[in-house]
Amino acid sequence: MRNTLRRALFATTVAAAAFGFAATSASATALAQWTVVNPNANGTFTASLKAGTVATLVDTNTSQQVDCSVGTASGTAPSGTYPSGVGLAKITAAAWGSTASPCPGPLGSNFTAVLAPGAVISIDASTYSGGVTSGSLTGVKVNLTGDTILGTCKAVISGSVNNVTYTNSTGELDINNGSGLKVDSADNCAGLLNAGDSATFDATYKVAAPLTITSP
Repeated sequence: MRNTLRRALFATTVAAAAFGFAATSASATALAQWTVVNPNANGTFTASLKAGTVATLVDTNTSQQVDCSVGTASGTAPSGTYPSGVGLAKITAAAWGSTASPCPGPLGSNFTAVLAPGAVISIDASTYSGGVTSGSLTGVKVNLTGDTILGTCKAVISGSVNNVTYTNSTGELDINNGSGLKVDSADNCAGLLNAGDSATFDATYKVAAPLTITSP
């Protein structure tokens, strides 16, 4: 009788443990909602503005805009499965314009811009359908420098950008008139940009070695 009871208790314990393992595995599977496949084994990526396109920054208060035909970005997007779309990829370096090819603005001004030191732009996914991921950019902070009629303009623009999509088949990150940016400061900018103004950004980037992002 005692041996029978022991065997029953043992069997019950094993079954409970197996059930717990199965439940844990099922829960983990349910949480795994996003998958990133990066052809670069080190998890990095580089991107540049799509040929023939420009990146456009617009101060929506003054209606003045700056257009860049040169733009690059790089960062990390490690292959893996993630429970959330937040931070699937992160941009750790970015630049717009150059000394040789600055970004023209109004009144004969020319600008260049870089991601602020220490800033990291998070690419956050929210929905997925047919090979296209939609989401936003958060953590944006950019230092803008320009030559204007008053001399050197320095501005800081930060915030988030909505209306962002990434297409697996083309490797293109498209920002369609994304709003959510704000001019934090503007020094000697001839009224083209003013502290407190809102701004939008529009651009299409092409990833050199396209990522594949999927979600059930």
